[in-house]
Amino acid sequence: MPFAKRIVEPQLLCRHAIPNDEGLLFEDLCSVNNVALSRTLRQLSDLAKHASSLFQELENEIISTNQRVWVLQNKIGRIQQTASGLDPKQEAVRDGGRSACEMVGVGVSSHTPRHAGRQESLGCTPSWGGGSL
Repeated sequence: MPFAKRIVEPQLLCRHAIPNDEGLLFEDLCSVNNVALSRTLRQLSDLAKHASSLFQELENEIISTNQRVWVLQNKIGRIQQTASGLDPKQEAVRDGGRSACEMVGVGVSSHTPRHAGRQESLGCTPSWGGGSL
C-alpha cells in the first residue's frame, strides 16, 4: 500500500471569532458571500495545485517506464536481427557436454527401470565407454 504524500481536507469557509463588540462579523450579506466565494476559490486553487503535482509525478513515472520499454525493444530488435542472420544448419549447437545418446536417454539412468541383461540398440554407445548396460 503506498504511503500518503498529501493530505487534502476541506477547510471551513466562514468560521471566525467575532471581532467587534456588537457581534457583527461582516457588515452585510454581500461581504459574507464575497469572503465565502474567495475562500472557495482559494481551496479550488490548492486542489488544482495538488492535482497538478500528482499528474506531474505520474508523467515522470510514465516517461521512465517508456524509456525502459524503449531500451528493451531495442535489445529485442537487435536479438531478432542477429537470430535472423544465423543459418541453423551452419551454426554449432552446444549441448552442455552431453552426448547425443544421453539426450535421447540411452545409457543414462532414467525413471524407468532397466533389465540387467537387456541392451538397447540405437547405434550409440554409452558415454562411459561400456558397451552393455
